[in-house]
Order: sequence, then structure tokens, then C-alpha cells
Amino acid sequence: MVCVLTDKMDKGWITLIIVTLSIFTIVIDKTFMNVAISSLIHDLHTTIGTVQIIIATYSLTMASLMLVGGRIQNILGRKRTFLTGASIYGVGTIVAALSINSTMLLLGWSIMEGVGAALMMPATTSIISGTYEGEKRAFALGITSSMASGAGTVGPIIGGFLTTFYSWRYAFGLELIVIMVIIIFSGEISVFPPDMDWSQLNIVGAVNSTVGIFLFVLGILVLNNPNNWLLSFILISFGILLLIIFYLNQRSRINKNQTPLVDVTLFKYMGFTLANITRFIMNFTIGGVLFIIPVYVQSDLGANPLTTGLTLIPMSVAIFVMSSMAGKLSKIIQPRYILAIGALAAISGSVYLTLIFNPYTTIVDMVPGIFMLGVGMGIVFPHSANEIFFAAKKEQQPDASGIMNTGINLGSSLGTAILGLILILGGFSSVGLAANTGQSTGVQDNILGVHELVGKFEHQSYPTEKNIPVDIQKVNTMKTAFNLITIVLLVSLIISLFIPRHKTKKEQGGCVSSNI
Repeated sequence: MVCVLTDKMDKGWITLIIVTLSIFTIVIDKTFMNVAISSLIHDLHTTIGTVQIIIATYSLTMASLMLVGGRIQNILGRKRTFLTGASIYGVGTIVAALSINSTMLLLGWSIMEGVGAALMMPATTSIISGTYEGEKRAFALGITSSMASGAGTVGPIIGGFLTTFYSWRYAFGLELIVIMVIIIFSGEISVFPPDMDWSQLNIVGAVNSTVGIFLFVLGILVLNNPNNWLLSFILISFGILLLIIFYLNQRSRINKNQTPLVDVTLFKYMGFTLANITRFIMNFTIGGVLFIIPVYVQSDLGANPLTTGLTLIPMSVAIFVMSSMAGKLSKIIQPRYILAIGALAAISGSVYLTLIFNPYTTIVDMVPGIFMLGVGMGIVFPHSANEIFFAAKKEQQPDASGIMNTGINLGSSLGTAILGLILILGGFSSVGLAANTGQSTGVQDNILGVHELVGKFEHQSYPTEKNIPVDIQKVNTMKTAFNLITIVLLVSLIISLFIPRHKTKKEQGGCVSSNI
């Protein structure tokens, strides 16, 4: 024990840098590919439906394995689990970068990187908590949270720039370099001995939760083909059944004093359950928006990936700014009212976008709505996290984190699946996207200055300049998608008002996490 404590004291901030790099990479990975949809369809000779499945499956893989990943670190140890995940993730980036078809990209990015991320993410918080104490721990957690927010902001720009002027493959190459740096300096990470063995792992629970979540979302994804609707019903039904069995199995193990995969008794706390639902809905929203907006601006407004990335920046910046103000709000306003305000802000953005969509809508027209969606998300993300951990006891916080992270990725995956389904059934095809390769066509494009870039952005924002108004069916499809977003956000608003009242941070002298 003395050796471990001494080792931790000697590590300085190298461990923080390594963990922060991993979080930055994983968060960027969830955003940069959304702006490359047209290039993926063209380069891999695939369809919008297949790309939708690939994007949704990445979050789905993480959601399915997040609880298992959190428990495996108790068996292998935090460091070993983290490095195992990093190694799998690194191999996945190589496979993804060299992809010659959609199946290869699905394997490398969605599955291998998803598995790697599911092992790395739970270990990051545990490593930070175990390495630093007191103010240093608070500072370290704040840095990782800010880095996650920052990665979400720059992700679309990095992905858009690389895809437009080089190739989306370079983004995976960049990730590989980061993973190599992490592995090279991994010796600086402290070793935390395992406190479980394989015989204590709840295998039945692991299988039921993983397969249940996967089948449920997969059932929704295959709805994009009417011929698969019976199969979809079967997959969704089996998925729900397995999740019910999983919950009952966890309750049974807890009652018998056996180690569960996750402590499901946390759901008996109303604040914990309702905060997770509001956060789930907001991640459903961001997952859907990050898919449908790029599809619309690339297929019907002719935007390239860089312009698409710039279109999403107002939302990312709003999330970053509002998340950084979380501590100030929590000192004077009850959490349920803060979450309600966040839901209202997001609703205003969704309603605005529903109203302004018409055959001549431009990117500039959409910016206020996209920004307000980001304001709502930036308010809800940190305060929902704070409410979730407020309801959990100290020994329950790893389980609370696992449940929250599962909800984050499941919400994102379902948002991509359901809202993407609306677009596909509503007339969006792969033709326009495949024609728009999104890549620059000459040297002059590569040396655009700021004024030229802004001019190009404005030019691509106005389909009327090309005298090609957007098809009314697609306009109505976008309206339908945002109507659904508005409805689920209204549910979030109502639910947030039922979160129990408790002392504000000013009254209890605490602080709020800005973790998203």
C-alpha cells in the first residue's frame, strides 16, 4: 500500500495528460465522422442507410459494453483495462483508415473502436480518482470535463477540414498517433490492484445487458426497410425481454448479497432516475441532430464537410460555454428548475428550426436554432450529471457513472437510428450525397484565406443562387424530425419538474461537475 501511495505521489500530471488525451480522442471520434457522410457514401460506394447504421453502431457498441467495461477494471485492474482498450482502439483506427468498403469501416470504427472506448472510458475516471486527492482531484476532473467539451467543439471542424482538403482517413490516422503516445507514456500510470476475480463476474447479467441493448437498437435500425419490419419487431421484443431479465437478475443478486454487474437499486431514487432520463433525452437529441443536419446541408444545400462542420459550431460552442457556467447556476437555482430551463432553451431551438424550414432555407437561417439547441444541452449535461451523483452514495458512484455513460451512448445511438430513419423514409437518398464528394477540387481551394472561406460558406448556404429549391418532401421530412425532437424535449421538461428539491450548492458548500 505504501509503495502504491508513493508511486501516485511521484506521477505529477503525466497521468492527467494521458487520460485527457484518451477522452479527447473518444469524444472527437463521436463527432468528426458525421460531417463526412457524403464522402463516406462516395468513397465506400455505399448508401445513407448503411452510413446511418455505422454511425449508430459506434455509440451502440459503447452503450452495450459500458457496464461490462466498468466491471472488468475490477478484475484486470484499472491500468490494464485502460491499456487493453487503447490497444483495441488503436487497431480499430488502422482498420478504419484502410477501409475499402462499409463492412471494413463498421468493423474497425463502430465495433473495434467502440469496444476499446467502452474499456477506456470507465477506467479514465477511476484512474484520476485513484491518482489524485483533494484539490488536485477536483482540478483533474475539471480538466477532463473541459477537454471533453472542447473536443466536441473542435471535432466537426477537424473532421470537416481533413475530409474537405485531404481525406476522412487522415482523421483515423491522427487518432492512431494519439493512441501511440498514450501507450508509449503509459508507464507513468499508477498500478491499482484488482479487487475481483473472473468467478465473481456476473456473466448472465453481462450477456443479458449487452445483447439486450444491442438487439433493441438494431431492431430500430432495420426499420429503414419495410421488408424488415417483422424482423425489427422480433429484435426489439427480444431486446426488451433480455433487459427485463437483466434487471430482475441484478435485483436477485443484490438480495442474495452477490456481486451484481451494476447496482440497480439506484433507480429507486427519483432524482437519480429522472436526471438520467433527462440526460438520455438530450443525448438522443444531439445524436439525431448531428446526423440529420449534415445529411440535409450536404445533400440539398451542396455544402462540403468543412462547411458542415462550421454549421454545427454554434451548437458546440454553446454547449462548451453553458457547461462552464454550471457552478454559478447551481448555487442559486434548484436543479429541477435549471434542467427545466435547459429543456425550454432546447425546445425553442427545435421549434424555431421546425418553423423556418422551407425550400429556400439557408445554413445561416438555421444557425439561431442550432445555437439554442446547444444552449439547452450545455445547461442540462452538467446539472443532470450533478443530480445523478448527488443521489448516489460514495460506494455507488462507479455504478452511477456506468449507468449514466450507458444512457449517454444509448441515447446518442437511438437518436441517430430514429431520426435517421425518418430522413430515409422521408425521401432522402444517397444520390445527392454521393454526387457531393465534399473534397476540394483544386489548389486554389487549399489556399483559401479567411474572406474567401467565408464567401464560400455563404455561397453554399443559399440554394437559391443555383435556382434549385429544396424538394418540399424533404423540407416536410426535416419538419417531422424536429417535431419529434420537440416532443421528446417536452417530455424532458415535464420530467425535470418532478426531480426532488434539495439544498443548492451554496447551501451545502459543494460544487458541480461540468462533465458531459
